[in-house]
Amino acid sequence: MTSGGKAVAILFGLGVFFFGGLGLGLLLEDSKSKPPQTTSTGQAISAKQDTYPVALAQPLPGWDRGEEPGFAAIAEQVTPAIVNVFSERIVTTRDRVLSPFGSDPFFDFFGRRFYSVPRQKRETSLGSGVLVSDSGVLLTNNHVIEGAQEISIALADGRQFDARLLGSDPATDVAVLKVDATGLPHVPLGNSDSARIGDIVLAFGNPFGIGQTVTMGIISATGRYDVGVVDYENFIQTDAAINPGNSGGALVDLSGRVIGINTAIFSRSGGYQGIGFAVPSNMAWTVMQSILKTGAVARGWIGLSYQDVDDDIVRAFGLDEGGGALVSEVSPGGPAERAGIQRGDVLAEFEDQPIIDAVDLRRRIALAPIGSQVKVTVKRDNQRRDVYLTVEQMATEYTYLSESSEEWVSPIEGVVVEALDRRTAQRAGLKDGTQGVVVKDILTRSPAAFSGLRVGDIILEINQSAVSSVEDFKRLIAQVEGKTVILLVSRGGRLYYLSLP
Repeated sequence: MTSGGKAVAILFGLGVFFFGGLGLGLLLEDSKSKPPQTTSTGQAISAKQDTYPVALAQPLPGWDRGEEPGFAAIAEQVTPAIVNVFSERIVTTRDRVLSPFGSDPFFDFFGRRFYSVPRQKRETSLGSGVLVSDSGVLLTNNHVIEGAQEISIALADGRQFDARLLGSDPATDVAVLKVDATGLPHVPLGNSDSARIGDIVLAFGNPFGIGQTVTMGIISATGRYDVGVVDYENFIQTDAAINPGNSGGALVDLSGRVIGINTAIFSRSGGYQGIGFAVPSNMAWTVMQSILKTGAVARGWIGLSYQDVDDDIVRAFGLDEGGGALVSEVSPGGPAERAGIQRGDVLAEFEDQPIIDAVDLRRRIALAPIGSQVKVTVKRDNQRRDVYLTVEQMATEYTYLSESSEEWVSPIEGVVVEALDRRTAQRAGLKDGTQGVVVKDILTRSPAAFSGLRVGDIILEINQSAVSSVEDFKRLIAQVEGKTVILLVSRGGRLYYLSLP
């Protein structure tokens, strides 16, 4: 064969090889693209006997609406009774202004380069509230309306009303408002004592001012009392989202009843982080009833001073267990003395419920109805016995407040104080044995309301004189009529000198 023939044969062979391979590739691709044939049961029909059928997951039946927990129905029932609370107050501040004589050496020698100028500014606050009667009584937080001169509410249906403050209680952060209207939507209060850890709850409110919202969660804990938010704590803890603006809103159980008033969140960033606290409805109801009946909150008193039972106390007194509260002092003629309670006794139970510590006992006594008879279990020489005593009203010390502003003689008038106890001092970071008085309330429109003094401040000195008791406080303020008052105050773990001109 000639060389030309050989070349032709080689080219022909390459062509056959090329087109044969191309045809084989197309055949294989076509076989992949075709869906496998299946039987009526959905199983693939295999061309080979050694392949395995693939079991496909079948879709579940449609959701039965009758099995829903009913969150939508609860929200529809409760939302109309949740209101937005708007409050306004005028705050007087003093700005330091450079004196026109500041460059004069004479005035500079006396340190008078600055002087203060009073200025007023309007502050607004936004929160939530819940109507608990068709006659316009509603619950919210004290911190939502604290110091407000004007309060108004807005319902979910767009209606707005002016509201007046019937009374507030900073010690529990509960306030009671009233609007002049009838036939309003409202939500019944439930029994917060029946709340259990793990129960599903809904939190209603107006977070960030964007409108009515509802969030869902569970009760994470009950009886939280050492949070450091208010004096008398018994919080319901929940992971239902409580954001800024939810304060004063309702925590509702699956029966559609209010079991708490949303109050605070635990947060490191200022936003919601899964821990919220609500005032139990039973505590809010007690405060509300007292305000509606008397216009103020009456605290219970049984005439005792007491402290925690720690390990040292257990060893020193030969106790068989810790817990409860050790009686350190008995008031002469008080209910406890009349019931036979003595110094050195350990109070183990209050109304058949174990006493955890002194703070727990203080809260229970304070919220007990005035005039009621309570059962207290006392341990003495490791022997238990039950005693019954009548709860009396705690005496609250108010400073003198004139009816006319023209007669006000002291800038500190209108302050409500009580003696500083050991637990409050410890929480404030003060040394053991520190004495002083705690600001429990500041009367609206009193001189002190515009002084910069705050509820919770601990007053240690007045004009460089130590304040060791309520009596000292009253005596010292009586000596500063018409004078500038300089207070040494502990606030947030720091000491401040506060001037009240």
